[in-house]
Amino acid sequence: MTRKKALVCGAGGFIGSHLVKRLKSKGFWVRGVDLKYPEFSPAAADSFAVADLREAPSWEKILDLQFDEA
Repeated sequence: MTRKKALVCGAGGFIGSHLVKRLKSKGFWVRGVDLKYPEFSPAAADSFAVADLREAPSWEKILDLQFDEA
């Protein structure tokens, strides 16, 4: 059985980093994206991209997979 994949934008912030942890606890493979890494704990995401989502090349970099949840 394939694990579902989730994309969390803003994963370096307080709410986003907690959402990543919650999705991981539910068995998701998670890619986090933000302008910065989480400040107070290591990123829990399986893959973390530091990217500016206002820039098209950033989207090309992070959307190389098909996500079940975003």
